Amino acid sequence: MKRFLTILLACLLLWAAAGCAVAHRAPEGETLGVYYAVDPELARGGDILATAQVDWAEQSALSPEEQSRQALELLLGGCRAEGFVSPMPRGTQLLNCRVDGSRATVDFSSAYGQLSGMRLTIADYCVTLTLTQIAGIYSVHILVNGQELAYRSDSTFLAGDALMSSTDDVVRSFTARLFFAGADGQLVGEDRLLTLYEGQTRAAVVLEALMSGPESTDLQPALPEGFTLLGSRMESNICYVNLPASNEKLLPPDAAAQTAAIQSMVRSLCSLGGVSGVQILVDGELRTAFGTVDISQPLTPAN
Repeated sequence: MKRFLTILLACLLLWAAAGCAVAHRAPEGETLGVYYAVDPELARGGDILATAQVDWAEQSALSPEEQSRQALELLLGGCRAEGFVSPMPRGTQLLNCRVDGSRATVDFSSAYGQLSGMRLTIADYCVTLTLTQIAGIYSVHILVNGQELAYRSDSTFLAGDALMSSTDDVVRSFTARLFFAGADGQLVGEDRLLTLYEGQTRAAVVLEALMSGPESTDLQPALPEGFTLLGSRMESNICYVNLPASNEKLLPPDAAAQTAAIQSMVRSLCSLGGVSGVQILVDGELRTAFGTVDISQPLTPAN
């Protein structure tokens, strides 16, 4: 992701002399904005990206996956709007597109892999900004022939990534699947777009969102009221979560409910990229149990 930001910022600097800026225009009504790059010579004083607005009234009733497929076909050259120029290399084909939760995974043919530097960033940007206009899609994972491009560190993008600077005080957004209790007591995932501020960790934001409760009225918080976090850190794909000992008194007496509370944290944190397990600490120390739950080893999502 850092590479994505770095190249885009370099792109902006190259065009800064022309007074250009990037604008993420939301579609009006039942339309979709299909993003494409503007010729730098024509963009003087304006945006480096433009949108071709297309009628999306009929498509808006389709599933997010089918909407994504149709939007990508427009990006690949199917758009006939005046001035539109496809950001994709000639010969690029859509091999696959699927939507899992709030993430769209797009697989292009090898022609897309011929892009590099600024041209690759702009193409990624156009795909991401176009697809994240579709309701429910917050992030886009871009593959080439089923594989991530080896020369970039991250292939998953948010619309906000391209608009952020690299300074540490900028608000960042990320997606997570938060787990809450359903009517039968089983954990149910809810996809959310969360905001990260300076000094916060993703774990802290996830736990805060868990304690704030679900957006769906059919779900209930799995964590007891008053549950708090002392801190968190990442080491070798393990998220270390430090809880105060006072949290243990808040746990429900039922062992299954205690397990659900801990698993709501574990499954939610493991929905984040790069987190494979959660090690719970109590007042900064490793313990064998928290309530009736074994925490002597890193926990992974239970089925």
